[in-house]
Amino acid sequence: MDEFEAISRVLAGEREAFEFIVNKYQPALLTLAWGVLGNKEEAKDVTQDALVRAYLNLNGFDLEKSFKNWIYSITFHQCLDKKRREKLSQHYLQKASKELSASQSGDSPGQRMEENEYIHTILQKLNKNERLAISLTVNDGYTASEVAKVLDCAENTARVYLFNAKRKLRKLVERNRYVQKP
Repeated sequence: MDEFEAISRVLAGEREAFEFIVNKYQPALLTLAWGVLGNKEEAKDVTQDALVRAYLNLNGFDLEKSFKNWIYSITFHQCLDKKRREKLSQHYLQKASKELSASQSGDSPGQRMEENEYIHTILQKLNKNERLAISLTVNDGYTASEVAKVLDCAENTARVYLFNAKRKLRKLVERNRYVQKP
């Protein structure tokens, strides 16, 4: 079987035929993603996402064009999206840290630095999507709908990220006794 036969079979409803495409392209796509991202685990996630995206959009593929170029393009764009989201996440975390420092100007510099380190440590315990969702909401007043657009996910998914972030932060703060329990 070649890739065009596999594509035709998938389009005809034979999902299992996509396994041929996965087996043929996954190693090369992983190498591409790893080269762009520099992290093997992230590259695995992006490769998986790219293959799912290719499967879901297979009916939009032009059989007159190169399938290899098409699936490589999807993978590369997934990598760029991931890097863009990480950059946004870092931007908002830095902004939150600066705003916190400015709002605590009455405190001693040593105390502010200690508190900023504490906040940074706690935020690092959230996953990237949770960190970005909570930062966008708290610092910039984003709604769940706006967070969803930045994260390129469904609005309900953004709400789940926010809910999980708040729950985890509450537990972490309580565990470290920075919130007085009633």
